[in-house]
Amino acid sequence: MSGPLLMLWLSLRRARALLLATGLLLAAFQVLLVLIARSIDRAGEFDQIAALLPPFARAILGPSVASVLSFRGIVCIGYFDLAIVIALLALAIAMATTSASEVESGFADLMLARPLPRHWLITRAIALVLISTLMMLAFMVAGTWAGLAAHAPDDVQWPSPALIGSLALNLGLLMLCWSGIAMALGSVCRRSSASATTALLALATLLLDYVGRLWPPLERFAWLSPFRYFTPFDLVMGDPLPADNLLVLGAVALSGFVLAYFLFSQRDIAR
Repeated sequence: MSGPLLMLWLSLRRARALLLATGLLLAAFQVLLVLIARSIDRAGEFDQIAALLPPFARAILGPSVASVLSFRGIVCIGYFDLAIVIALLALAIAMATTSASEVESGFADLMLARPLPRHWLITRAIALVLISTLMMLAFMVAGTWAGLAAHAPDDVQWPSPALIGSLALNLGLLMLCWSGIAMALGSVCRRSSASATTALLALATLLLDYVGRLWPPLERFAWLSPFRYFTPFDLVMGDPLPADNLLVLGAVALSGFVLAYFLFSQRDIAR
């Protein structure tokens, strides 16, 4: 096995317990959502739940509230539930800052003592991010379809494969977007600082997106938030995934990866 592939294999081995545990939890949660949606559907309580929503929640959801509070909408919640999104972004940030942790531990210096170009450390980190992102989305999609096949009532409309695919793609690109930001920061500072800064930026831009939807004066600044290009509610309503959203999130991710290559090539790792 060549040096770069060996580095990737070792990184995956170190992260395998975290990745498998997280993936299985996500898949189980998707199955649980199907069971919850079936229970609500049998009780005929979707309209009652909608009536209990506070005004600010209705303002955030907008016209999509009726679509979200349906069998199909409940099944899809895992792809945009705030707790799930935060957990996946935390995982993405952890994977993206692997190289920074290796610099701090001295492992990067040890690896580069071999005839191995420095940029392979960043290439390995990008591959690790891509693999972990695909794994999480695969677990989620598998859990969704397994839950539907086993527990969905016969008389309800399932989410279409196109809808599930669009939700997964949008969520995956959001993860890659923040991975790129974390990787660029991790190329110039310690892992703890890079992770904390990325987390604070994510929180600030998430709040900017939320407040921008509720308060018109901030709407003109909301385009700065990557979360503005994460539009699961529109997808659940039946709208197609905008190509502009994919391009923006993809461009941020790619810019972060390219910047990480440049910054890491200038970094003094002998400390």
